[in-house]
Amino acid sequence: MKDINTPVPTAKRSGKLIQDVKEGKPLEFDKSGFLGFLKSLNPLQFASETIAQLVHYKHQIKILETEQKRIEAEAGIRHHQIDAALQAGLQLLAERRVAMQMALQVVSKDLENSHLEKKRILDCIDNLVKNITDPGLSFEEKQLSHTAIAMFTETLKGIGEQSIIKLDLIAKNTQKALEAMPRSDLILTFSDGE
Repeated sequence: MKDINTPVPTAKRSGKLIQDVKEGKPLEFDKSGFLGFLKSLNPLQFASETIAQLVHYKHQIKILETEQKRIEAEAGIRHHQIDAALQAGLQLLAERRVAMQMALQVVSKDLENSHLEKKRILDCIDNLVKNITDPGLSFEEKQLSHTAIAMFTETLKGIGEQSIIKLDLIAKNTQKALEAMPRSDLILTFSDGE
């Protein structure tokens, strides 16, 4: 058994090394020929390719960072647009609500006034009917009450017709005013072109 620590004679060792070189792979030139071979022997070639890759990656990272900042800025603009559109839409809805409330108040007041006027006329007619049935009044007074009832009835009919015309006019004007206002669903709609 040979000891591992036993020295091998140098002649034998050097012969072995030379034999290994002779039996080794032949040097191959790549497709770029002798210049490619010289490049492959250049120890800085690997370092320069590595540096080029590192610079390329750093450049790509900068591009991605710039794109991220652009997207964040665009998102900020979009959020601002959405907030502004929401505020405009809410303002428009508030204005429409106020317009509707005002129209309702006008109609309500007009109906109330008409109702009070009709009630007064009906009270007068009721008093005239009592006059007609009152045995203490003369025939002429009863005749005047009867004529007044016919006149008040015509007035009551005219008030009813005028109320219908007024309500129709108020409804048409309110509808026109509401149609003239921009619609809130159009304000809150976004397209890609914005």
